[in-house]
Formats: sequence, C-alpha cells, structure tokens
Amino acid sequence: MTRNPGDRVAAVILLALAVFVFAYSFTMPDPVQELDPGVAAFPRGLAVLIGVLALVPLFRPQPGEALPRGLYAGRVIGTVALLAGYAMVLDIIGFVITTVAFTLAELFLLGIRRPVTLIVMPLGVGLGLFYVFRTLLGVALPTSGLGGLPI
Repeated sequence: MTRNPGDRVAAVILLALAVFVFAYSFTMPDPVQELDPGVAAFPRGLAVLIGVLALVPLFRPQPGEALPRGLYAGRVIGTVALLAGYAMVLDIIGFVITTVAFTLAELFLLGIRRPVTLIVMPLGVGLGLFYVFRTLLGVALPTSGLGGLPI
C-alpha cells in the first residue's frame, strides 16, 4: 500500500495548528467557579487530540514518493492561494460575493469549463450556504461593503 507524501505535510500543518490553538487558549478568560473547566478546556482538549493524531503519520514508515508536480502542484498551490485570498477579502466584500467568486475560480482552476456549471454551481454554493448559515443556523455572516447588503 502506497501512502501519499502529502500526509506528512498535512501532519506538520495540523501539528502547527494544534500548537497555535493550545497557545491561543491561554488568552481565554479563567473559569468563574471552582469546578468549572472554563471556556478554554474544549479548545485545549481538541488541540491535544489533533496534535497527538498529527504525530501518527510523522512516525509511520512511508515509501519514498515525490510531491505532486506539474499541473497537480499548480492546482494545490492555486487552491491554497485562493483560500488565503478568500480569508483576506471575506470581511471586505461579504460572504456571498466572496464565496461565489472563490467557487468560480476553484472550478476554473480544476479545469471545469462548462458555462452552465460555472454559473449555476457558484451561485448555488454561495446562496445556499448563506441561507443555511443565516436562516437555519442563525449565524451572522460578513455583509458586503455595498451599503451592508447581505450579498
């Protein structure tokens, strides 16, 4: 059975995330009552669990395989860049517009060129997620800079 070398890369990223979450949990308020574990207990426990599980692929023997190259490497790098851009402009542009633009760009990056798919899927994802989060779950999402419109 061959393993993807990306497992180790993902393990290192998850381990770094676990360390960050654990360290950040110390900025949370202390418990009010003596028996109360406090709000930091859940993120700390989750960080420890993620950290321990992230160590497994690092110490498991793996066959030597090269990381993705060519088109696949470009897709991976492009997706990471799109996710970073999405996070940077989400509060500025708003949830729906940013999500539609991200989904459209990701579909294009993955080689999908059918016009119907490039129109219907991003709109469905953006508006569908907006409806689920805003209406069904009651989660406040960033609105656009266009007069606070929920788009």
